[in-house]
Amino acid sequence: MSTDSGVTVRPARIEDLVEVARQYGPVGESPWDPFADAERLATIPLDGLLIAEKDGKHAGFLYWFEGRKPWFDRGADRYARLEELHVRPEFEGWGVAQRLVDRFLREVTNRQIPLAYVATDETNSAAQHLYEQAGFQAFLRTIHYRKYA
Repeated sequence: MSTDSGVTVRPARIEDLVEVARQYGPVGESPWDPFADAERLATIPLDGLLIAEKDGKHAGFLYWFEGRKPWFDRGADRYARLEELHVRPEFEGWGVAQRLVDRFLREVTNRQIPLAYVATDETNSAAQHLYEQAGFQAFLRTIHYRKYA
């Protein structure tokens, strides 16, 4: 566990899943998105789900997983990917996101995983700053296309 300003980060327990799904919410959910529903969330490997609490209250969560040979970085082998990071609005400014990312990176180091990835929108300057402060460097951009029918 890590603590700072009353913020504690710990591995998730099964009883956390309802709160994670509630925080994630149905906005933008898709049939394969496990975070929008506690029952679906319980079907994925949960060893990468970290819970942040501030003064005993759910403040946010981070989910990461370990993988091999990412399609988006040829030549890379074993890696970790930070997939979801959410902080409740009322806990922004307390270092919750930073504590979660720090814990994620410590776990990656402890498991001797040589490479870590994270992606964020180009408009999310707060996330970009957080990840750059943690030592991540931009290396690839993806373009999303749309067509109205």
